[in-house]
Amino acid sequence: MATVTVEERTTILETEFRTELRHLATKADLEKLKSEVKTEIAHQTRWFVGGMIATMGVVVALERLWQ
Repeated sequence: MATVTVEERTTILETEFRTELRHLATKADLEKLKSEVKTEIAHQTRWFVGGMIATMGVVVALERLWQ
């Protein structure tokens, strides 16, 4: 079994650590995601409110039609 010095092992671990860090999100990535989520929530809210207004309009129209 080959022995590995502390320096060699440290170098190996630092290399592995740097390799793993590339896959983690940065603050910029998180800010971009936050912005995208806010935009999507606003978009979905507009569609939901518009749909509810349209639904209420149909309900009122049908109610008046059947009276």
